[in-house]
Amino acid sequence: MVFRAMSFPLRSPLADRLRGHAPALVDLALGAATTLLFVLSGTAVSAPLAVAQLAPLFWRRRFPSAVLIVVGGATAAHTTLGMARAVGFFPAMIALYTAATHRSPAVRWVLCPLAGAGMAAASGVRHGPVEGLLMAVVTVTVAWLAGVERSEHVRRRTEAARLRLERRIAEQETAAAEDRERLARRVHDTLAHTVTVMLLQTEALRATTALDPAGERRVDVVLDAGRTALAEVRAALADGAEQDSATLLNRRLDTLCAAGLRLTGRPPDLRDTLPAPVRAVADRLIGEAATNALRHDGPGTRLTITTACRDGTLFLRTVTEPAGAAGGPAPRGGAGFGLRSLSEDLSGYGGKLAYGPVVPSGWQIEAQFPGARVAGTR
Repeated sequence: MVFRAMSFPLRSPLADRLRGHAPALVDLALGAATTLLFVLSGTAVSAPLAVAQLAPLFWRRRFPSAVLIVVGGATAAHTTLGMARAVGFFPAMIALYTAATHRSPAVRWVLCPLAGAGMAAASGVRHGPVEGLLMAVVTVTVAWLAGVERSEHVRRRTEAARLRLERRIAEQETAAAEDRERLARRVHDTLAHTVTVMLLQTEALRATTALDPAGERRVDVVLDAGRTALAEVRAALADGAEQDSATLLNRRLDTLCAAGLRLTGRPPDLRDTLPAPVRAVADRLIGEAATNALRHDGPGTRLTITTACRDGTLFLRTVTEPAGAAGGPAPRGGAGFGLRSLSEDLSGYGGKLAYGPVVPSGWQIEAQFPGARVAGTR
C-alpha cells in the first residue's frame, strides 16, 4: 500500500488486537504467577480459601470493589487458619492497589482502609501485635497509598492532556480567525467584484441583444447562478456565526448522492464525541472523501464510513469502491489541496491522517482525532 506525503503508516490489525487484549494478558500472567507461588511455597492451608483469593483477580479491573471484598475476606479468614503472610497477602495487595485507583472517593478512602484494617486485625490475632498487626498495617498501607498515588497520577495526566488540547484548539481558532480575515479581504477585492461585473454584463447582454427562447433561458440560468454565488460570498464575508459542520456535511452528501454517489449508511454524528473544532475537521474530511470519490471514480461509486473510539481517540476510516472497477487500484494524482489542508489542521490538534489506494481498486483515508469523549464503536 502506498501513502502520500504528510501521511503515517496505518496500524496493523494484529497490533491493534494485541493492544486491546493487553490488560487481559497481564491479568492472566499475574494470576498464573501468583498461583504458582501459592503452589510452590505451600502457602495454602485451605484450598477453597486459596481459590477465593486468586480467582477473583481476573475480574479486578471490572469489579474492583467486589473483588477487594471477596479477596480481602478470604485473606483474613485464611490468615486466621495459619496461612503464611508473605505470599498469602500478595493477592490482597493486588486487589487493594486496583481498588485504590478507583475514581470513587468512597472506594478509595472508605472501602480500602476497612478491607486493610480487617486483614491487619486477622494477622494481629494470629501472629501478634508486632509480627502480625504492625507488619500487616505497613503492607496494606503501602499497597493502598500506591494505588491512590497512581489514581492521582492518571488524573493529573488526563487533565494535562485536556489542557493541552484546549490550548491547541484556542491557538488554532486564533490562527483560523486571522486566516479568515485575510481571505475575506481577498475575496471581497477579487471574487465579489468579478461576479458583480459578470452579472452587470449579462444583464446588459439581455437588454441589448435579441435572444431566442433558448438563449433567454441560458442567460437566466447564468444570472441565477451568479446572484446565488454573490449571495453566498456575501454571507461568507459576514460576521455571523459559522454554520454547524454536521449540517453542512449532510447538505453536501445529499448533493453528491443526487449526482450518483452511493453512501453506505449515514455519516456518524460526532457532536457528542469530539470538541467542536476537532469535529469540524472530521466532518470536512468525510465531505472531502465523498467529493473525491465522485470526482475521481464517477457515478455509482460506493463510499463506506466507519468510526471507532479507543483510549480517548476517534479512529475514522473511509473507503471508496468504484462501480465495476477492475485491474488494480484507482489511479490518483498527488494529494490535492483538500487532503493537505486537512492533514495540517488535524496535525495542529494532535491527530494523524493517512491515505492511499486499496487493492483491487478504490481509495481509503484513515484518521485519528484526539479528545473523543465517548468510548465504543459505531
